[in-house]
Amino acid sequence: MMSFIFTLSGINSILKATFNPPIFLDENSKYVLGFTNFESFNVIPNVTEKNNKFYFGTRNVISIPTGAYDLSDLEAFINLEIKKNLGESIFFSLKPNNNTLKSHIKSTIDIDFRPNDCIGPLLGFSRRKLEANRSHESDSFINILPFNAICIYCNIASGSFINGEPSHIIHNFFPTVPVSYKIVESPDSIIYLPINCSVIKEIVIKIVNEKGELLSFRGETVTVGLHLKKLN
Repeated sequence: MMSFIFTLSGINSILKATFNPPIFLDENSKYVLGFTNFESFNVIPNVTEKNNKFYFGTRNVISIPTGAYDLSDLEAFINLEIKKNLGESIFFSLKPNNNTLKSHIKSTIDIDFRPNDCIGPLLGFSRRKLEANRSHESDSFINILPFNAICIYCNIASGSFINGEPSHIIHNFFPTVPVSYKIVESPDSIIYLPINCSVIKEIVIKIVNEKGELLSFRGETVTVGLHLKKLN
């Protein structure tokens, strides 16, 4: 056959298709693989169990549910939890500075960003304690996004490189839709890469960030399409 269309779908960031019997390709021909489409919802969380704690006062802690938040969402949730635990008299403000890309916090209670599971680094703060009744600017830029690129890894693809190192990444992109909207990625022109096998027993797709870390779509369906074609 001259070409194959593969569609892999599932609810995890690792998608697998096993072929029984395997697909045997013509050993005297060259084959290339191209990425055709990706669909899922933009629900990749920036707050997880690794960074979802907000420590305030002496013994109080807020646990923020896993999710995708912007600063206004975080401010609203933290204020709600503070009022539930400490009463209406507590003031808390979390605002971005769109010019410096840093965040500003002011509160009438102390805030502790020293624990390893706190949300401080996401807001741009180093691991330090913020004194009450003072305005505090973050040490670095707001780190609200958990990724700089969504990368599609395919085990049978070759010919790509990341920082000079060989890679199996067949496509990368950044979603153009807001949080909770559906991502539909389909390149205008498909780039084909050589494959590294003559017998296809299994195709493995991994959805990772630019660091190679798996991205979570929180149970939403993920679909990836591929096109394998014969060159000669």
